[in-house]
Formats: sequence, C-alpha cells, structure tokens
Amino acid sequence: MVHNDSATNICENGALDDRTKLEMNDSINKDMQKWAKGKISGYTVLSDTFDPATRKYRVTLEVRFPPKYTGPGRPESNLRRMAVSPFNVQGNTFNWYGQPIGTVEWSAALAEQLNVRLTQTRKFTMLDRAFDPEINAELARLSAANAAPEDAARLNRKLGTDYLVVGMVKFNDVLPPAVNPLTDQPLPRASSLFAEITYRVLIAPTGQLKWTNTIRLDAAIFAAADARSFVSMSAETAAGAICDDMMTNILPFEVVKVVGDQVVIGEGGKQLAAGDRFTVCALGEPVKDTRTGEVIDEVEIPVATVEVTTVMPKLSYAKIIEGDAAKVTVGSRLRRVKMPEAPQPQAPITTTIQSNGGGGVVVPF
Repeated sequence: MVHNDSATNICENGALDDRTKLEMNDSINKDMQKWAKGKISGYTVLSDTFDPATRKYRVTLEVRFPPKYTGPGRPESNLRRMAVSPFNVQGNTFNWYGQPIGTVEWSAALAEQLNVRLTQTRKFTMLDRAFDPEINAELARLSAANAAPEDAARLNRKLGTDYLVVGMVKFNDVLPPAVNPLTDQPLPRASSLFAEITYRVLIAPTGQLKWTNTIRLDAAIFAAADARSFVSMSAETAAGAICDDMMTNILPFEVVKVVGDQVVIGEGGKQLAAGDRFTVCALGEPVKDTRTGEVIDEVEIPVATVEVTTVMPKLSYAKIIEGDAAKVTVGSRLRRVKMPEAPQPQAPITTTIQSNGGGGVVVPF
C-alpha cells in the first residue's frame, strides 16, 4: 500500500517522527475504510518506509477478514452442481385441438418442472438460473458500504455449474379427428405426437457431452380440459421422463437399506409412485472398453423384483415380491420395470352403408 505525503519536512534522515506516524496511521485507517468499504475486520501495520525521492510512504499491512462463509445444509462440495437452461423451441405457437399454445411458455414450464424433479433426487446441487437478477441485486446489497462486515465473507460465493442441461423442442399441431362425410363417423385419429424433445447433459467447463436422448409426447394421453391444464400436465410428464432417463443412465436408483422383505430406496418425491416396480441388480465385475481401457460399467445381475409401497419426500419403501431376498444388499442397483400400457378403448364403428345384394353398396347420394 502506497500513501502520498503532501506535507513537507516530516521525514528527517529517513526516519519518521511520532507525530507523523500518528497522522499517517490515521490517514491510512481512513483510506482502508474507504477502499475496503468496511469489509475487513481489522489490520496490523507490519512495516512502513518513506521514499524521499517520490515522497511516498510504503506500508505493509496484515489484513484480517471475517471467517469463511459456510452455506446452510449439506456441504456443497459433496454433490455435483447442475443447472437447467430453458430449452430452445421452433416457432412461436403450436395448435392443440384449435387452441394456440406458446412454445416459449411450454418450454419455461418444462424447465421449472425439471428443476423440481432434479432437486428432489438430492443427487445434485441445483443452481437456479431463472432468478439471476434477484440474486445479483442481493449480492449488490452485501457489497454496499453500509453492509455488515461479517457479510463480506458471503461475497464471491456464487457457484458455477458442473453439468448444464440444454435441449431443443420440436412441436406438431394436434388437430381434432376428421369425420367421414359419407358416414358422419370419426375417421381413425391421425398421429397426436405433439412434442419431440432432444435434451443434452453437458459438462459445463468443457462442453463435453455427458448424455443425450430424445423424448416424444403424445397429446392423446392427457385428459386436459383447457390449454393451461394441458401445458401443466404435459410439461410435468416430460420433466419426469427426462429426469428418469437421466438418472437411469447417470446415477441409477439404489437400495440404501434392507429390512427383512422390504428395501429402502434412496429416492423419493415425484420420481417414484406407489406401485412402481424395479428389478434389483447385484453388481458384478467391472466392464472395460476393449479399445480405450475405460471402465464402462459393472455387470448387473438381476436377483429380485420389488414394488414401491410408500413414497416419502427423501426416500421410498418397497417390498420384495419376486426373487432371492438374500441377494438384495445395500448398494444393489434398481432398474425400472416398464409396466404394460392399458389398451385404449375403441368406439364401435357403425355405418349407414347398405349392400345392394349383388356385391355392391348403396351410397347415400
């Protein structure tokens, strides 16, 4: 730290008199308060020298800062950080049975629901990008001159992400079923696939692609009464499918405790539901890529099937319904059993077309 001297004749033979040192210390104290904006808890002068040629003092200080800030909850270093960006969309609107729906609105609903799902897995430190302006405004308050010195330790603690979830959504219009003009009966429904979502999990600092997949949604599975309900229901379903796919391939569900014929799954919230079934897999030898030598995964040996009975916010309980319970251990991996879809009821087909008895038909015109 260098301090200018505007006075004269205060340094004799390179030594400072006591009055000068007192004045200098008072001036340094004021400068420290101005430059540090009150964000230090104290300092000690280690040495001071005066350069007659430049008429400047050089002071070496030992500066004391408030203790390091530790955030609430679990240590943040224990979990990988992840952020979800709103997915890119094509076009401004798509048609849902005659009602226009904004593509950006649907993408924002998907990002919100995906944040909910990934947070509830408790496998990542989720970073919220939707409220950056509000967070930055709070940081500006902490850095103000009148902020408490102990709050200074909370500055420069904003986290960067390890994983970034991005994607693209392609929309298709969903139209009401057409009617056969000859019979007044609905024609077979055309495809009601309304969204094709390609998502990517990137390693943020390098841009390396960690995982990618495509999820397709059929509008016919949502019994929504209006466009707002359809957006909410379909975005939540899409988020669940993406989160489940991510966790299956990046951090599969595991058994965290075994109690008799029941197991505890280290997952809860919205990702599981009573009645879900999983194949329990014991882990065998590591599997290596023959060309790169990289360990791809471990051999999975199916040993049992469990069915979820109770879902809690942070964990779930499941009962062993098939297999060898003795081989189900803590750390066993769980793979979801895809349940058969219930057949869609088909309306009976009626017709007013009559045969003319000679192999032809009588048309109504």
